[in-house]
Amino acid sequence: MPKRIISSDKVHQGRLPFSQATIAGGFMFVCCMGMDAEGKFALGDARKQTQDAIDNIKALLAEAGATLDDVVKCTIYVSDRAYWEPMNEVYFANFKENPPHRISCIVDGLGSAECLVEIDATAYLGQPQIPI
Repeated sequence: MPKRIISSDKVHQGRLPFSQATIAGGFMFVCCMGMDAEGKFALGDARKQTQDAIDNIKALLAEAGATLDDVVKCTIYVSDRAYWEPMNEVYFANFKENPPHRISCIVDGLGSAECLVEIDATAYLGQPQIPI
């Protein structure tokens, strides 16, 4: 089954050749760092970075006709234990009811030294349509 690449002009496209999101077999895979549409990080602000990451995920989901309600799994990377509670506050404010399965990791740095939070999300979009 072919994959489909999804992108949004509301999400910063980095210089490296990564897809912003990919759909395959009824699932959408998206991973966003906590940066705004211009590619800037709110320095030292884990709450803002978490919201920026979630807003980026929402923009990419919208391109596929989906919402946060369609997210079935998140993996969250936080670069320091001090950012754990601020990240959780924002995360749970966005996933109030029927939250997705979640894995969280405190890591020793992310792709950018300014990045405090990165979220990898998988959404279920339904059974893929098989062309006849």
